[in-house]
Amino acid sequence: MKKTLCFLFFAVALTTSVLAQTSIATLFEDMKKAFEANPSKAIQEQAVEDYVLISGTGYIANKQQIVNLFKDVSKVEARFQDLKLRQFGNLVIATGREFSVRHYSNGSPDLSTDYLVTYVYEIKDGKLLYVSGQHTVPAAK
Repeated sequence: MKKTLCFLFFAVALTTSVLAQTSIATLFEDMKKAFEANPSKAIQEQAVEDYVLISGTGYIANKQQIVNLFKDVSKVEARFQDLKLRQFGNLVIATGREFSVRHYSNGSPDLSTDYLVTYVYEIKDGKLLYVSGQHTVPAAK
């Protein structure tokens, strides 16, 4: 009986953990798609008011500055390498390497980026809200 109860407890815990990870991955993918389609709108609508991003050059930007930075970007193509998503209560921390290309609507040439990233999100109403981010330029090989 004890073995059966222990097994059931372990099975439920494992299933809950797997479902939570799948849910976080789905939320992240949904957020990423919205950002790729319209980055300025995504930040405006899905970032907390005191959002902050530290760029790869050490520049610190608030929510409005990031919205303005992306105002002439029509879309972004982003992909992640070694992406890790970790949940702590209602916070999600994403780390990995992000490669992206910004496509501009004002005739500016496309801009490709390559950063090691740490992003912090809050889970609220079934969505991820941007809380903060940090970009680091990878070391030269």
